[in-house]
Amino acid sequence: MHAVLKARHGEFGLVRWTALLLVALALVLGGCEMSKTEERTAKGVGAGAAVGAAGGALFGAMAGSPGMGAAIGAGVGAAAGGVGGYVYDQHEKRKDSDAENEQLRRENEELRKQQNQ
Repeated sequence: MHAVLKARHGEFGLVRWTALLLVALALVLGGCEMSKTEERTAKGVGAGAAVGAAGGALFGAMAGSPGMGAAIGAGVGAAAGGVGGYVYDQHEKRKDSDAENEQLRRENEELRKQQNQ
């Protein structure tokens, strides 16, 4: 029984270190002035890591190693969340650019109409 508790405590320590690392990273990055791209990517990383750690812990618990599952899930989730955040940022930039271009087209058309009068 003692070996089981010790093994679980060791795995829990891994989860604790992973959580501590994520919190420290958030605090360090939170003090920086970031661009919108960096901000959206960092939010994706954080959300992905949290969801991945939770899911990994659940699947890891089924396999008998929740700490390792949480650590792997956090890493995979952070990578996927970072990619997702970056893709979302590019989508938003494209949408903003398209809206700005449409506004310029309308203004240009109005100027042409005024010149032809």
